[in-house]
Formats: sequence, C-alpha cells, structure tokens
Amino acid sequence: MTHALKHIEKALVHEIAPAYTATAKKAHPEAIRHWRPRGQVWPLLRELQGRVIGLRKCRMEVDGATMVWLEGGNPHGQPVVLLHGFASSKENWLLLLPFLAKRYRLYVPDLPAWGESHFRHEKVYGLDQQADRVADWARQILPKKAHFVGSSMGGGIAGLVAARHADVTASLTLMNAAGVRGQDSTPFERGLMVGKNALIPNNYTEVVRLFNTVLARNRAPLSLVLASTMGQEMVSRRHVNRHLFHHMIAHSLHCERVGVSAVTVPTLILWGDEDQVLHHSCVETFKQLMPHARVTKLTGVGHLPMVDMPALTAKNLHRFWQVL
Repeated sequence: MTHALKHIEKALVHEIAPAYTATAKKAHPEAIRHWRPRGQVWPLLRELQGRVIGLRKCRMEVDGATMVWLEGGNPHGQPVVLLHGFASSKENWLLLLPFLAKRYRLYVPDLPAWGESHFRHEKVYGLDQQADRVADWARQILPKKAHFVGSSMGGGIAGLVAARHADVTASLTLMNAAGVRGQDSTPFERGLMVGKNALIPNNYTEVVRLFNTVLARNRAPLSLVLASTMGQEMVSRRHVNRHLFHHMIAHSLHCERVGVSAVTVPTLILWGDEDQVLHHSCVETFKQLMPHARVTKLTGVGHLPMVDMPALTAKNLHRFWQVL
C-alpha cells in the first residue's frame, strides 16, 4: 500500500479518534461487566422471524464466545453473507431476505458482541479483530467463497475481510459503509468530533431520533414501529455500545495491516444518497481506494437501503452478482 493510499484510508480515524475518545462519555466498567439483554418483545420476534422466512438459527464458538446466525435460502445457490451495522443485529436484513432467498444461500450473522452473539467484556472489538472473527467463522461454515455484503460498520468489516481473507470472499458490496472520510460530512460525523454519538441513545426520545436519522425522510411511521420494538434493548445496551464504539475507532488508529485498498475481488459500492449518518461523498473516497469498484447511488434512500428499499437493493445486488 502506498503512503498516499494509507493516508486516505486512515484520514477519518486520525481525525475523529483522538477528539472522540477525549470528549465522549465513557462507559461505566461495572455496567459493562454485568450487562445482560433486557428486551422482552424483541427476543420473541427473533424466535419467530427465522421460521417465517424459512431460515434456521445456528450457533458456533468463535474466539471463545458464541456466535449466532441465520442460515437458509436456496441450498444450491451461491453463498451470500450479510453483515449488519453498529447498534444493530441480523434482523436489519429481514425485509431484504425474501428477495434473495430463492436464488442464494444466505448466511446472516449477529456480529460478535451484537444481537444474540455473546459479548465478553475482556475481548477487543476493533474492526480488525471483528474481521478476523468473521473470516474464522466463514472458513468453518461456508461451502465455498461467498458474496460479502456489509452495511455501515458491517461494510467496514466486510472490506477488511475481502482485503485480508480472499480465500473466503467471492465479491464485496459496501453498503453505506463505514471507514473513510468524504468531501462533505453529516451532522452525525461532525458530532463525533465533540464527543456526541447519535447511534447510542440514552432514552426513548433519542431512539426515535436515531431511527429518523438512519431511515429515509419519508419513513417516519416505520421509525416509530422500530423504536417501539427495539427501544428498550437499545437503551439498556448504552454502556456496552459506548465501549464497542470506543474499541472500533481507537484500535483502528494503530493498525498497520492492509485495508480496503488491497481488495482485488469484484466490488460494488452501493449508497443511499439521503444518508444522514455517512455522507454520500464517501463513495468517491472508496472509489479512489478501489478503482475497480462499480458505484451505484440510490435516489431517495437513506443509511439503510435494505430497510428503505429492499426490492431495489436486492435488484442491484443480483445485477452485480449475475455478471461475475
């Protein structure tokens, strides 16, 4: 990796990490050690959703902790791995799955420390460690190389998997992916510079505000439904999420391993042009790092294309995979 590419890859973390870690509210150590899931409605939905869409829930030990994922779809189809973003879980992909299940073999994990996958307070959860865990999991359960799709934080992780673990990666899709700085920025990105993190709500009002931020502007009813369903669990996780966000940026600051500029597999950069979390100008930065990548911007779509426009998102994924 050239010095210029390394500078581009690290520009965001070098800018944000020192300011955020110095000013952001710290996670309480005792709250981290003793945290347990508290949601009541959401766990019930998790038990039902796999059956409804025909996927089964699986578990395996990865790096000394249980990792949970949904698996199913076409047993003869190409493998597809879907990686969710920060403050999220495998359920973020539920609206998309019916559009992919007939053609592809789907693997939809809760990333380590998220959703139903276990959190261990003594572990390190930087993007680099998470990418290695995902690659270890993939080697053990995938029948062959898979199409990796990552949303937001999951995109940052998927990019590192593709760059460093090509033996498990057939292609890469970065969907509103974290990791680089654009020419412009969002209020969320600017807030990080003064220690404010809208992805970590402390109460129900902030949960509603979060969903209004990550979804397109015309999705207010859906925001309220999701906030009502997930709000209790998101607020109960606030100390853990502060801890995980700190790991995500602080450990990236010092990593010298190759980043997304080392990706050689076919790549699609897919971005909602109304993203209020990660500015759509990040697309151009990713394109600088991966000149071979294809770019598709989705008009009127926010930070979560698979939630805002699942059919359109699936159409773009299928079009990309079909010509590989």
